[in-house]
Amino acid sequence: MIENFLQYGQWVILFLSILSLYLVSSVKHETRLNGYILTGVSRFSGAAVFIFVDLFAFVIANLIQTYIAFRGYYKNKKAVEEEKSD
Repeated sequence: MIENFLQYGQWVILFLSILSLYLVSSVKHETRLNGYILTGVSRFSGAAVFIFVDLFAFVIANLIQTYIAFRGYYKNKKAVEEEKSD
C-alpha cells in the first residue's frame, strides 16, 4: 500500500510542480500568485513523501523551496496591495 502511494504520489507531485512552474511564469499577477501557492504546496508534499523513504537531503531541499515559494507569494501580494493603496 505505502509503496503504491509513494510511487504514484511522486508522479502527482511532479505534475503539481510542473503546473506551478507554468503558473509562476504567467504575466498575470493573480495567476502568478496562485503559482507561488501551488509551488509551496507541491514542495511541501514532496518533503512529506521523502520523509517516508528517508531521503533527508530531499526533505531539506523541499522545505527550502517551500519557504522560497511562500515568501515570493507574500512579497508579491504585499507589493500589489501597496500599489493599489497608492
